[in-house]
Amino acid sequence: MKHCFAFIWLMIILIVHQTNAQQTTLYTQYMFNGLTINPAYAGSQGGINSSLIYRQHWSGIGGSPHTTTLAVDSPLGNKRMSIGGLLSQDKIGATTTQNVNVVASYRINLFSGTLSFGLQGGFNSVAVNFADLTSFLPDPALPNETVRRSSPNVGAGLFYNTDHLYVGFSAPRLISSELGDPNSTLVVEEKRHYFISAGYAIELTHLLMLKPNVLIRATEGAPLQADINLNALIMEWLWFGLSYRTQESVALITEVQLGKTFRIGYSYDMITNSASNITNGSHEFMLNVFFENKKKKIKTPRYF
Repeated sequence: MKHCFAFIWLMIILIVHQTNAQQTTLYTQYMFNGLTINPAYAGSQGGINSSLIYRQHWSGIGGSPHTTTLAVDSPLGNKRMSIGGLLSQDKIGATTTQNVNVVASYRINLFSGTLSFGLQGGFNSVAVNFADLTSFLPDPALPNETVRRSSPNVGAGLFYNTDHLYVGFSAPRLISSELGDPNSTLVVEEKRHYFISAGYAIELTHLLMLKPNVLIRATEGAPLQADINLNALIMEWLWFGLSYRTQESVALITEVQLGKTFRIGYSYDMITNSASNITNGSHEFMLNVFFENKKKKIKTPRYF
């Protein structure tokens, strides 16, 4: 109860002082769900690819964030064009953020791989239910209603991949904006985000594959952050991984490939910064469903 009270009070301070900044959720299992950070990833799997991801941040704290995302993409027949969509909802305390994006990409052959150019466009909506806050800490300065703000946004990315290598650069939010009036109770700042990602699959034996990968994230007004990961694929159906996120956490990752269609993943983040004393860590669940393009058989396992 003490942690819950402190968290709600922190939320009120953030809102009243107009410092609520909207940031892109970064999943621990992003390396298996590239569309969440890069629109150019659309169509790279060669079939209809969909992922449902749920993340519970900082478990053990009342009102802690939890995020749900649905990502779907597919090539258009045998053409180089691909389309997709992203739906996400993030809730932290009395604040709910919803994002809707339509994605399109175009692929060309380059050297021994494929280079993809991607664009996305949509809108972000942020709502704060002040009634939830005032029910805990009555304050006449706060409105007793839900306040909502919305804005459009666009993003772009590049993605190059072979059977064993990928490199990507993306900016899923290119518009930096401020929602609301500076004199209003709610002002939401949307910052630009930039991602650089790379990974390589190393075949040690026919039963064991290692996949090191790295992700660097730059956000305006925030410190540079990096994810350093190592995943092992055993017998082409079982993944085990370890991930380190600078200034934040260490994570354990496991994924199970059920045939060619289904993949189930789970990760647990152990917090390493000052928040480790008040939280039990973060949990993330993923369900991936993939339908292979019958006209273009996939010859290698899906490493990325």
